[in-house]
Amino acid sequence: MRRSLSMRVFRSLFGFVALILSGLFAASHADIYMYTDKNGNKYFSERKENENYTLLLRSDTNKKPHSFRNWKAKSYTNISIPRDKTLQRKYHPIILKAAEKNQLDPAFLHAVITAESAYQRYAVSSAGAQGLMQLMPETAKRFSVTDSFDPIQNIYAGALYLKILLKEFKTRELAAAAYNAGEGAVRRYKRQIPPYPETQKYVSKVLTFYQYYQHNL
Repeated sequence: MRRSLSMRVFRSLFGFVALILSGLFAASHADIYMYTDKNGNKYFSERKENENYTLLLRSDTNKKPHSFRNWKAKSYTNISIPRDKTLQRKYHPIILKAAEKNQLDPAFLHAVITAESAYQRYAVSSAGAQGLMQLMPETAKRFSVTDSFDPIQNIYAGALYLKILLKEFKTRELAAAAYNAGEGAVRRYKRQIPPYPETQKYVSKVLTFYQYYQHNL
């Protein structure tokens, strides 16, 4: 929040530009067009569907794919929605069941997974977070996960954790912040998004992806 960022900032154009700040998971990347209807709903497309769509951002076609194995550090500005939907479709049935079991919007669960690993089952961070939802060892233990690289265990544990966070913090913004920075950090900052640049970028990413997936699942 740069100390005083409001929730409106996270719904601003900055959040949507974050959709494709870089193309990391395909050999080529599409431009993104956006249309906002009279109710404020936003729709995304890789082509100009009609005159109501405007170019949101022209992607860089020269970036090399990023490897999620053995991250040196997390960089949430360098995570975008994969153009190749193969992995999204592969894990969608598990995500649907986990979301239903934990009373979550599947679009929100997809958004967190995209921000965490972009559906990379074997993603590992320098801090030791593992798998699709980047479970830390203590979090995995908390939810009785024996193999963080098992998609079912990982997604179900992450979904349960999000359910707990939503119950305590009430909003998706704060739940996402707590998922990233920890519950204690959100409590410490009086139930506001902590002023950590990484967490602010992460929350913006999740909200952006969430709005995208609401119309693209």
